[in-house]
Amino acid sequence: MQPIFSFFRPRAPLGGPTWLSSTLATRATSRSEHRPGNPLTRALISQATWQQAALVAMASLLLVLLTGCGAGRSGSAPQQLDLGAGYADSNVSPIASVRHPPIAVPAGSAASLLTESAVIWRVGDAGQPQAYTTYQWVAPPVRLVTQRIVDRLSLQGPVLQQNAVGDMPQVWLNLQRFEQIFSADGSSSVGQLSLQAIFIKGTKVIEQKLVDIKVPAGTQDAVGGAQALRDATEQAAEQVAQWLTVQFKR
Repeated sequence: MQPIFSFFRPRAPLGGPTWLSSTLATRATSRSEHRPGNPLTRALISQATWQQAALVAMASLLLVLLTGCGAGRSGSAPQQLDLGAGYADSNVSPIASVRHPPIAVPAGSAASLLTESAVIWRVGDAGQPQAYTTYQWVAPPVRLVTQRIVDRLSLQGPVLQQNAVGDMPQVWLNLQRFEQIFSADGSSSVGQLSLQAIFIKGTKVIEQKLVDIKVPAGTQDAVGGAQALRDATEQAAEQVAQWLTVQFKR
C-alpha cells in the first residue's frame, strides 16, 4: 500500500492530510467571491463547489484507509515453541550411570520440511503437510532433536558435536518425521517422531536403529502437539542412549 500513499503525498511538507482539504476549500472560496450574477452560471458554480467538497471528503477517506492499511500489516510475530530447557531426569533410565567412551554426533540431516522452523501438522498419515501460521519452533526441528539426543548421551560420556577423526565412534542422525497428526474428525492427534540412528566406527557402519514414536496430544492445537513432540523426543533420546550402550558392550 505504500506506493499508493506516496502518489498522493505533496512534493513539499504541507501539513499532512489537511493540506488537500484546505487547498480545495481555499480555491472554492476564492471562486465564490467572484460569483457572476447570472442564475444559470451561479447554479453551475454551485454544482462545481459541491463536487469539490465531495472530492475533499473522498480524499480524506482514502488517506484514512491507506493509513489503516499500513498499520494493519504489522501483525504480531509467531509464538516460539521449543523442547524445554535441559533433559528431564525423570525420564532417564538407570543405564545412564554406565559410562561410554567419547563419541561424535555431527549435525543431523532431515527431510526438507524439518530443516525450517515451521510447526508441521497433517490429517492422517497420508494427509498433506501443513504449517501453523501463528507458531514456529525456535530452531529447525532437526537441530532441536539432535541437541536433545546429545544432551542425553552426554550423561554417559563426552560427546563431540562434529565429524570425528580417526576411529572415534560416531552416531549419525536422520530425522524423518516430526509433526502433529490429527484424526479425520479432528477430535484427537498425536505427536510423531521418526528417526534413523547409524553407529559408525571409522568408515565402517556397525549398526543402525529406527525409532518411531507416537505420543497422544493433550489438546488439539499447536501447544498440545508441541508437548507431545517434547515427550516423543525424550523417549527417542532414551532409546538411542540405551541402544548405544548395548553397542559399546559388544
